[in-house]
Amino acid sequence: MKLVGKNVVVYGAGASGMSAYQLVREKGAKAIIYDDNPYAEHATDSKGVISAADIIVLSPGVDGNKDFLLDAKLENKTVIGELELASEFCLAEQIAVTGTNGKTTTTMLIDYILRRAGKSSYAVGNIGTPFSAIADKLDATEIAVVEASSFQLESSIKFSPDTAVILNIKPDHLDRHGSMRKYVEAKANIFRHQSEQDYVVYNDDDEIIRSLVPGMIAKKVPFSQLHPVSGGAYISSGFICFDGKPVLSLEETDMRGAELENLLAAVAVCMTHGVSAYNVSAGIIEFERPKYRRQKSGSIDGIAVYNDSKATNVSACLCACESIDGDTVLILGGAKRGENFCELFRDLPDKIKAIAISGENEADIFECAKASGFENVEVYPDIKSALKGAYMTARTLKCVNVLFSPSSKSYDKFTGYEMRGKHFDACLRELMAEV
Repeated sequence: MKLVGKNVVVYGAGASGMSAYQLVREKGAKAIIYDDNPYAEHATDSKGVISAADIIVLSPGVDGNKDFLLDAKLENKTVIGELELASEFCLAEQIAVTGTNGKTTTTMLIDYILRRAGKSSYAVGNIGTPFSAIADKLDATEIAVVEASSFQLESSIKFSPDTAVILNIKPDHLDRHGSMRKYVEAKANIFRHQSEQDYVVYNDDDEIIRSLVPGMIAKKVPFSQLHPVSGGAYISSGFICFDGKPVLSLEETDMRGAELENLLAAVAVCMTHGVSAYNVSAGIIEFERPKYRRQKSGSIDGIAVYNDSKATNVSACLCACESIDGDTVLILGGAKRGENFCELFRDLPDKIKAIAISGENEADIFECAKASGFENVEVYPDIKSALKGAYMTARTLKCVNVLFSPSSKSYDKFTGYEMRGKHFDACLRELMAEV
């Protein structure tokens, strides 16, 4: 992409937008940042700014279906996302990871294994460090492992990673995408423009992903928890295997349930990149899961307390419930974003003995609990009281765990799941001091 002398508008003044702004300036463009926030020190006259632009770069949080952006496309202006901009200027090999759940863990695990094997790998994208912040600083001997969200992929025109990884597709972000069909289409952009020389690592257990396989041109590397797959990763006789050979025993990792999708995907990616079975297994054993993903935050009177604030949807919560061992009291609730909690209660494992609820959507959760016949449920005014109530219930029922896995976005009271996770840990420390 030639940027010298071009008028570029970067839409969005967050971390990704600021990184994209710096990148296009370094490449010779006349750049300006536009942001919807009227208090930001950026241009706010969208019509004037957009009409003068040759190229518009969208930050991940920007909805590309705004009327003036659609008009810009009709005027043949180039409208691309920050992810694709960065990819255009990156000489390094690109491994892109997407999925409704597990993207961050999988991205970090792949990056960790590759680095342990002596490869120059960098985890970027939706994981925290914007891809555009380092894209043009990497050379052809290095690897960028990119966490790619549906928000980033929906604006893709020809994004084509060397390896695409698609973990799972469950209902999520439908308020942004408008329909499940459009959400699936956004996810599919991760492999849509690949060539026959590229790789696509995909979950053969996911019905929606299987329906997309005929459209995959790249070399297919499946993974499955349910059955052996040719040329891919799977579970057999208590072992993680790849292409017919054992890599490590399941007893050597604490990943369980749907978390095994992350592990299998990482094995498939790293083995296809020539990493030895020894380095793959050692990397998995040494790896520490990211914060607020079923993370053990402490214990009270022998009752373990887990912080899974990252569980912002029903499928992520079910994953945590399936993977935890022993009878558990579950804490739910958060922002009201249209989650179907009746699906949650339909599939809730028997180990969940009681539920504490707190959040904007508490009435919706409570109604679904009662409709499903789940009687041991209480509503609390805030997270701190919900945690205390869950602990007291766990003592009464002799449960061994309290699991904070909200199954909801955090925007009722917090800026994101990280802030909510920190708040939960602070509440736990206060409770531990009281008990």
